[in-house]
Amino acid sequence: MRLHVPIGLAIAVPPLFFWERNSEETLRIAHARSFHPRHATTCMCLQILEETIREFGCEKLLDVGCGSGILALAAAFMGVEKAIGIDVTLRGIRESIANAELNSLTHKTRWIVGSTGSIRGSFPCVVANLRTEILGQMLKDLVRLTSEEGGKLILSGFHDIDRPHLETRWAAMGMRLEQISMRDQSFFGIPPSGSFTWGAARLCRDI
Repeated sequence: MRLHVPIGLAIAVPPLFFWERNSEETLRIAHARSFHPRHATTCMCLQILEETIREFGCEKLLDVGCGSGILALAAAFMGVEKAIGIDVTLRGIRESIANAELNSLTHKTRWIVGSTGSIRGSFPCVVANLRTEILGQMLKDLVRLTSEEGGKLILSGFHDIDRPHLETRWAAMGMRLEQISMRDQSFFGIPPSGSFTWGAARLCRDI
């Protein structure tokens, strides 16, 4: 099934129709337990990522909590020379590797099982689509991994009611908000936070 996301890149998830299987313009993702490609947070991340690559360029990207690998693979598909995905679960990394092979992007991607504490150096672009509590726990490390003076950090997976607290924390770490998107997505039950509105933000490191 082909998904319509607000970027020039088309994304297809199984089952695929026969006319989608050989399309060079389509990134194919086999989804398991991570945020679905159709989820609001994924769509917002993809849009912000596409705009970031188009406006600023990016030679190397780190996808934290990569899951299916969709964000790292989309970045590689859109021209990033080296996209690295890291996840604490072996299942997630296996899924990312399989999706990289499915899209012939193994030469532009690298996958690591582990936490951000195992990563050294910094990246001009870091992306993390994780739930609020995990973002809060990892925020200091995410900022550390973002290159100084202009490095971009794309965060998603938080609700609108969590935004003020996160903004206070990332501002104290020298991160400036450049762009934010909010989108509603409802489910059958009330989420633990009580909010159906998800957010995604692009931050720039000034110091």
